[in-house]
Amino acid sequence: MAKRALVVDDSPYIQKELTKILERHGCEVVATASNGLEAVKKYKELKPDFVTLDLVMPQMGGIQTLVLLRKIDPQATVIMVSSMSSRDKIVECAKAGARHYILKPFEEEKVVEVLNKVVFGTG
Repeated sequence: MAKRALVVDDSPYIQKELTKILERHGCEVVATASNGLEAVKKYKELKPDFVTLDLVMPQMGGIQTLVLLRKIDPQATVIMVSSMSSRDKIVECAKAGARHYILKPFEEEKVVEVLNKVVFGTG
């Protein structure tokens, strides 16, 4: 059965690109969201298997969203996707419960590598 994903990014282009990659590799994207508030609402409604989450978004940023998702579901699998490469941000995301961190611009191979490791447990 396909793993169900929620793709969260304020860029429609990134949403579309991640959706294409995920669907090509055995995932079903059940929804997309443009900000943290939308993401939390859709997570509660749809209970996806995992979330890809942008760090910098309007209304509610990625770390605040990550913390809320982990409060709703302590087992939530969240993969951060961001162009922010500072070690401090990556560590902050890990401490808040992110399972992995993908840097933008991303290559499909990197996304698949993280999917295999985090979502499918085969990497």
